[in-house]
Amino acid sequence: MSNIVPLDGSTAITMTSLELVDFINSQRSGGEPSLRHDHFMAKVPKVLGEDHAPKFRDMVSVAIGSGAKRQSPIYRLPKREACLMAMSYSYELQAKVFDRMSELETVTAGGRFYVPQTMPEALRLAADLADQNKVLVEQVETMTPKVEALTRIALADGSMCIQSAAKHLQIQPKKLFLWLSEHEWIYRRAGGTGWLGYQSRIQSGLLEHKVTTVERSDGSEKMVEQCRITPRGLSKLAELLNEKEAA
Repeated sequence: MSNIVPLDGSTAITMTSLELVDFINSQRSGGEPSLRHDHFMAKVPKVLGEDHAPKFRDMVSVAIGSGAKRQSPIYRLPKREACLMAMSYSYELQAKVFDRMSELETVTAGGRFYVPQTMPEALRLAADLADQNKVLVEQVETMTPKVEALTRIALADGSMCIQSAAKHLQIQPKKLFLWLSEHEWIYRRAGGTGWLGYQSRIQSGLLEHKVTTVERSDGSEKMVEQCRITPRGLSKLAELLNEKEAA
């Protein structure tokens, strides 16, 4: 069995002509002759229609001995077409194919593993699982450096000013100030010039206020309260900004 993804994004179960022939032969009694794949292929256009059948044509590699392979034509049939082909042999076969594909649809929707019933099914399952595993490995390899970087940031000691945070996040300071203001991380009091953090962000450990000493032009000093981003806040910002870019 294999899956195809229609235009609506849903996942549909299909059965190749090789799998269907193998399934039909597995349901026949010992006295009945085995169905040949080339005979099945010739019958598909007669049952499905000369105009409709080509929509399901495909090619697969078939071993021909000594490690050599050749391309062989097949049909990859959705549930409706697979059942029509099975019905052309018997109503009993149609019912069995319908039940089998319905079972696989339920299994796929539930995310559960199914046991292949035929050799082509087993080979298809092995190939699908290998592809899925390859994709997962690539995703993990891609994400690992990002996760490690965010973990180091979240566990780091000390906080940093918003300008320094912008540098770490690879965003312009002006844009970061604007984003923080629009998303209610920081604000200015009426008539004030400095930025303050919202209390909810401070209580969540994302921001903190720190009093620093600044030297005036005349040499005197003044105490200034500065809003700073904690390591946890920087990690959260990286996550939120990445989500924004992905959207």
